[in-house]
Amino acid sequence: MSASEGRVTPDNIEEALGRWLRSPGEKDRVFPKGKKVEVVFLVEAVNALLLRTEGVEDITLFKLPGTEYEVPAILPEKLQAVSRRRMLAYLRRFRDNDPGKLAVHLKALAEVCTYEKKSGGQSSGVKVGFAKAEETKEKPAEWNCYVQPPGGDARNATDVGMDGFCPACALFGAVIDGEKLKGLGNESIGLKSRVEFDPAVAFLDQEKTVVGYTHNKVADGVSWTGQGLYMEHHVAPGTVFAGKVTLEDVTPAELKAFLATLSAIDRLGGRERLFGGVRVHLVAVRGGSYETVSALGIAKKLAERYGGAEYPPGVEEVKRAVVEELGEGFKEVDGEKFRKLVDADETWDSLWRDTVDYDRQVVERVMGLLGKTCR
Repeated sequence: MSASEGRVTPDNIEEALGRWLRSPGEKDRVFPKGKKVEVVFLVEAVNALLLRTEGVEDITLFKLPGTEYEVPAILPEKLQAVSRRRMLAYLRRFRDNDPGKLAVHLKALAEVCTYEKKSGGQSSGVKVGFAKAEETKEKPAEWNCYVQPPGGDARNATDVGMDGFCPACALFGAVIDGEKLKGLGNESIGLKSRVEFDPAVAFLDQEKTVVGYTHNKVADGVSWTGQGLYMEHHVAPGTVFAGKVTLEDVTPAELKAFLATLSAIDRLGGRERLFGGVRVHLVAVRGGSYETVSALGIAKKLAERYGGAEYPPGVEEVKRAVVEELGEGFKEVDGEKFRKLVDADETWDSLWRDTVDYDRQVVERVMGLLGKTCR
């Protein structure tokens, strides 16, 4: 489909994906039902990228099966981490734009469940809720959630700053323990990520996509250059990567917020403030009970088309080629309309509402496993 009105937009996404989305307030939403949404996208390098795994000059390269090409790739953990950080940034902006709306959600999460505790013949109601929600429900402007790297005073943990209940934690996964959930005691539970990235794979050989840049340092205190010359290898601007991500058991609000976040990513890789400029282009979506395509498979098809080309194809041409190669059931996406959702507070308010319902069900199930019944 080529007409803009035939593409999937925020307004028609529920109609387009139908039964493959979970409903807000649905009973047992915390249990998987195998409802998957495949999202195919392209990552276009608009600046030199530093996509390395180890060493100073290494670039992450994959051997493209069935071809003679060794191509650059963006590892899934990089895409996952950048998406999570970007979503957290938009959640903070929503907090700053309207703390009053956030306060409503924090108050609901501060007292999720009440159960009766008997001691010495006396019964008392025990309130269960998330610790950080309790701390910030009256001062929502102080709410925050972030991933803190290990080291120093971080107690050798990577989730010191994570609250365990916000939309990013509910969607990308978190560990909830007694410090995060009052009333859980010494127990801990893990929320599995419902976002599953493939590595994003380029389709042109490294000879056309990886270049060596000579960098120049300026000596301190003087204006001379040439005091330190060194070379790094970068992915060349204009390189296009085929990407795919699968979301499991998400509501319309969760899917819209994720697509807005993904489409707005504009930097990734090492030293991304100097290099790392990218543009993410949403291509197509498909709902189903199983996955039908992979980023690697799409890259192989593109390599068959363009591997011998003298000049790399433009991203719009690549997008049209991907649409032609995708199987039945995929529908084109109007990426620009999803990108604009990042500035709409309703996007994040709706996401919070669905997350509160999800967290409530998680807590009720956990309390049930501990032999406690929520009133």
